[in-house]
Amino acid sequence: MNWQTSLYYLIPMVVILVLVLPVFVEVRGSYNTVFNKGVISLFVFKKQIFYYIFSVKGRYIELQNKDETKLQKLEFASEKFAVVEKFMEEIKEKIKLKKLYVFYNIGVGDAFFNAMICGCLNEVLRQVFVRIKNKKPTASFGIFDTVSYNANVCEFAVCGQVSISFFDVVYSFIYSVIITKRR
Repeated sequence: MNWQTSLYYLIPMVVILVLVLPVFVEVRGSYNTVFNKGVISLFVFKKQIFYYIFSVKGRYIELQNKDETKLQKLEFASEKFAVVEKFMEEIKEKIKLKKLYVFYNIGVGDAFFNAMICGCLNEVLRQVFVRIKNKKPTASFGIFDTVSYNANVCEFAVCGQVSISFFDVVYSFIYSVIITKRR
């Protein structure tokens, strides 16, 4: 076998590596309850794929990016929602959580109530992180709080990074579509 024919073996090797090696996905989201506005963005290998500014209006979500604004209707009984629900159920165990950070800024105008609310919120978040840490022991967590003692604000932001292989995503999606269609 000469060296030219052995180079043809690189093509299937690259395809297999792309399917099996993990893809690092980062999701960032924030929401301001006072202004009813939020931002969600998706990064793959630290490159931004998309971002949307959203606001909740009753049963509708208004999505806006730099190009367009569209109104999405929430229907929890639709077939698309069932596929997404099954897909999330399938992919939950395959995802490897790397980091999850929660940032928040709360202020109700009274220092005592601010301290009480932030202390309770920190304990609730720690309990949630402990439950997740039992299932995903390699993850790192962080709570970053800011207390605005003399202002009325309520802002939350979440930054999470996960890794998953492309093969697992495709397999879970195809499986969830088949199961949903069969029902």
